[in-house]
Amino acid sequence: MNTYLKRNHYKILNMNTLNKDLRRTVSYQKEWENSECWNLSLKYSKLLMKNINSPELYNLCLGIYSQYVKELNNRKLSYHNKNYLQVWKTMINTVKKGEKSIQAVRLLHQTNCKRSV
Repeated sequence: MNTYLKRNHYKILNMNTLNKDLRRTVSYQKEWENSECWNLSLKYSKLLMKNINSPELYNLCLGIYSQYVKELNNRKLSYHNKNYLQVWKTMINTVKKGEKSIQAVRLLHQTNCKRSV
């Protein structure tokens, strides 16, 4: 058994290194994707901030949100059960209620500014 381990030790080390490199690559890819999604969210929240005093704020929010989701889809970025979509949905629900609509948009923009660094 010791002879077998000595002869095949390099194979085991090589496999562990390959697995580690693969995990690292997958981790970097996920981190890049998350960063890209937050940056896109910031881009669209800036559009909302420019039109924050619009009388049709709810319709504007829905339109910009749908553009954001379409761009995520076009870039093939994951958008199911993610925080960057949850903040948008929360903002839309708050604006729909009509309570503190401007504050909800500002909070969305502030969250995007912090996360997209």
